[in-house]
Amino acid sequence: MVRGYVFDKELADAIQPGVDNRQSVIGTLGGPTMRASFNDNIWYYVSTTVRVRPVFWPDAKEHRVLAISFNDSGIVDDVRNYDMNDRRVVNPVGDKTPTRGREMNVFQQIFMNVGRFSGSAPVGSGGVGPNGGGPNG
Repeated sequence: MVRGYVFDKELADAIQPGVDNRQSVIGTLGGPTMRASFNDNIWYYVSTTVRVRPVFWPDAKEHRVLAISFNDSGIVDDVRNYDMNDRRVVNPVGDKTPTRGREMNVFQQIFMNVGRFSGSAPVGSGGVGPNGGGPNG
């Protein structure tokens, strides 16, 4: 099963730096799978062929990324092909982001509001509610 862009080597090889532009790339390959986060001049065409097995996570058999970069005039500057050998393992940092306030255990979270409310009339039952208005609207 192919996920993402259906990679075609002949079409990918047809893109030439200095010759093609954004419109010709879209005409040849279609729209990109994604664009670089901080640089709209880099387009990525991502294709992954996976083996799907019941009960297991999909297993990637083939992974290709075609990266096309453009200059400021919209002309293709560089074309790069990446495959499974170019993948890198990224280990996320397990640290916690410090936040203001205090840490509470489960019981404190459950019982922290006990006794906080006066027990008077519920909101909207005649008293002044959160949307203003009193007994007469």
